[in-house]
Amino acid sequence: MVKDLLIDVGSTFIKYRLFDSAVGVMMCDGSVPFPRGECYGEDVADAVRGVFLAVAEHHPRRAFICVQMHGYITEQGGTVSPYSSWRDANGRVEAVSDSDMDFSALGTALKANLPLVKLWGKPRCDAFYTLGSYICKALTGINATHVTDACASGFYYAANGAVNGYAPSVNMPRAYTEVTPIGKYGDCLIYTPVGDHQASYLGAGGDALLLNIGTASQLSVLGEVGEDGCGEARPYFCGNKRLYTVSGLVGGDCLYRGEGIDELEKQLSRALDILPKRSDIILGGGGAETVFSSLRTFFEKRGMTCTMSEARIGLDGLAVLASRLRIKSGTMLSEVQFANFPIIAKNAGLDFIIADNEHGAFDSTFTARLVMNSRLVGMDCIVRLGDSDRGTVTRLADMGVRGFLLPMCNTADDIKKVVRYAKYAPIGERGISTTRAHTMYSPPPLAEYMPIANEEMKIYAQIETVKGVENCASILGTRGVEGVLIGPNDLSADPRCAFSREVLARLIRQVADTAGRMKKPWGIITADEELTELAIDLGASMISRGSELNMLINGCKKIRERL
Repeated sequence: MVKDLLIDVGSTFIKYRLFDSAVGVMMCDGSVPFPRGECYGEDVADAVRGVFLAVAEHHPRRAFICVQMHGYITEQGGTVSPYSSWRDANGRVEAVSDSDMDFSALGTALKANLPLVKLWGKPRCDAFYTLGSYICKALTGINATHVTDACASGFYYAANGAVNGYAPSVNMPRAYTEVTPIGKYGDCLIYTPVGDHQASYLGAGGDALLLNIGTASQLSVLGEVGEDGCGEARPYFCGNKRLYTVSGLVGGDCLYRGEGIDELEKQLSRALDILPKRSDIILGGGGAETVFSSLRTFFEKRGMTCTMSEARIGLDGLAVLASRLRIKSGTMLSEVQFANFPIIAKNAGLDFIIADNEHGAFDSTFTARLVMNSRLVGMDCIVRLGDSDRGTVTRLADMGVRGFLLPMCNTADDIKKVVRYAKYAPIGERGISTTRAHTMYSPPPLAEYMPIANEEMKIYAQIETVKGVENCASILGTRGVEGVLIGPNDLSADPRCAFSREVLARLIRQVADTAGRMKKPWGIITADEELTELAIDLGASMISRGSELNMLINGCKKIRERL
């Protein structure tokens, strides 16, 4: 079971949910109040730690966090400041308005609650934290966050998370452009905190306008970088998109009292004129139900379809992120010629199988049946190659194989042969014969099919030697290579490792660091529990556990032990 803890740090409540992202089952949820009155970052961190304590009996493995934005904390001479909330709109906009800053590039807008504005002209501090990065530091010891949270300070560029020249401190949070694991709190892996509004938009689904009615309300829509329209061009979870937003609208506190609806409609009329146009709008947030009826009429008069989302769309968005980043689990089919194995593996919740054509004794007829059954049930079937000759790769690809694993890959030149024969031009030189199993005997026009087939064909290198570890960057940098899988048995037997568990762990970390830096997936093939845990801790994308022979042997042993 993949237990993910989802935490939405709102300005009124800190909401949480324990979620199994593998099968989409919610195990528990709840909320705790956000600290009232003047509070410090440690007060918020203690409240978040309380969430971990509340779910401790379930032993979550990963935690995803979204946070209210525009708030910050500073540190000077060892003294930590109170938390300056987004509610504190006490910055002097006029002091900054004459600057030549491109706020669109910074992923925000000039406003009185922007940390850049509130800290403008003040002495530099020893350290600066967004609320998200402070929580991350309290849990992992590392001052880091995601660009969707960092850019709300005004000190980062939306495109790459780089710190700009207006930063108030040398010690700034590192801003990641990918949602990625940072460290651990106990046994739970902590991922970069993200902006709560971006998480809410992701949770609402689709590409419609979203009116998120919280403590304050905001209207937003996802668009391409530079798309016509105005509003804040906030970063999103993919680099070529921006979440165009108009914020500071009448919020739920006022609407709950039956006030402010007329003013909100005026604000929405102005916002709709400047944001990119869409025909559908979704109402979300805790205050949506209160005004849904009135606003549905308002939008329908403008020819727009209005629907309402679930209340906790921030948590829904975190669930989407968790699902996207779930470790793919698989196993090896090494010797038993059972063509229906993919059906069992799929029903058991596995994501892929590896058919071993290196050590296994599988003939072409069996492999063809196995691959077709895999495709029919939606199971990824990766074939570990016995050789990389043109005839072998082409024949398997035409059977319908869409994933290859090259064992003992030591250099980029080794894997280039597989790419050459498995991918069509312009990437490779795969021969063309399309009325075959790989098109399900119904080939589309060739010009359409070739780029689709190239995209679907995933090629992995198996790193099993110290030389392969040293060349991992060039292997991963080869065009057409999807990622790498570590073979720890052979790697351990390499004379430069000499079966040292310490050296083996260091080599695995080196591969993980290289793949992480290059933003490429990596994994491991092992039945070893300790190595599995290490791979999970290092953020592996894929783990292949054991084989059908392990399952049979262990099953037989259990029968004997029981009787």
